[in-house]
Amino acid sequence: MRRIATVLTLLPFVLVVVLAVGLAVAGRVSTHDAVTAASAAPIASATIVVVPATTTALPSQTSSATPSPTASAAPTATPTPSSTPAASVSSLANDASEMLRVHNGLRAAVGAPAVRADDRVTLAAQRHAEYLAQNNALGHDETPGAPGFSGVFVHDRLAAQGYADATASEVATSFSSGTEGVRSLWVLPYHRLGLMHPHAIVAGWGHAEVAGRRITVGVLVYDFASAAPDRVRAPAPDQRVAGTYSGEEIPDVLPAGASRPVGYPIMVIYSNARAADLRSARITDAAGRDFAYHVVPQLYERDYIAVIPASPLVAGTRYRVHLELTVAGADMVEEWEFEAER
Repeated sequence: MRRIATVLTLLPFVLVVVLAVGLAVAGRVSTHDAVTAASAAPIASATIVVVPATTTALPSQTSSATPSPTASAAPTATPTPSSTPAASVSSLANDASEMLRVHNGLRAAVGAPAVRADDRVTLAAQRHAEYLAQNNALGHDETPGAPGFSGVFVHDRLAAQGYADATASEVATSFSSGTEGVRSLWVLPYHRLGLMHPHAIVAGWGHAEVAGRRITVGVLVYDFASAAPDRVRAPAPDQRVAGTYSGEEIPDVLPAGASRPVGYPIMVIYSNARAADLRSARITDAAGRDFAYHVVPQLYERDYIAVIPASPLVAGTRYRVHLELTVAGADMVEEWEFEAER
């Protein structure tokens, strides 16, 4: 289920607060139109530009405002748990710094700048993870009076830790460990949108386990005035990626009735909130054969394009992506190659 709250204005950007509830890699809650083709395919139109909010395979809540001038200030009085030299492999996988390391490793692989830690953001993520685990819930809002309540929305939870007026989003998932949760969220197009965004500057991760219920939460802070690459592509040129994706995400990225599993999602995100429209797309293998694909509907913002191969990629095969786009009113072509892991 999803709930949509508060629309706020940030400079030229219109931000939308999006709430959705569900399990990562679980059922399908909403379906959007997409196009399956081996050639040109127009992308679904949208009229809002938003900082995405992802979550458990559920795009989350985004709060907007001017980035906090104290984003790099000293940590709050309550420190986040950290690993020790004697920590077990399991505890390391659930440590905030280790989850951030994995996140930055994924960003580096696609040419996105590293995000930095801030104890206030990390603590907001940890508190929400604990709330979800204690209440056997999954989502982005909290109910006052419920066990572990730390703020209704992500901006409330950040403000409670002394990080006010931030443009932020949140992702959440229920997975075996914190680091695996980060990796699983990265695959999902609507969630990867925030995780790999070129204007993300701070990230905090939290993980909680209560009575067998495991929850991983990430909170991201954005600064659209920050220096950023012109665009970020995933897979990156020459990158090797998994050939198969379950196709499960909330909201659904595939059209109704589409067969699953599918291939690894292909995305490009442009900096400075430039609107992107897909004019045509083509995915071919090394022999030049066309590979059918689905176009992912644009939600949350219009600065990205995503397509998903309609079936799993062949292990060890090299693929060429050719996208003809209009970005901020200018026609351009994106073309690069990547490989499916053996």
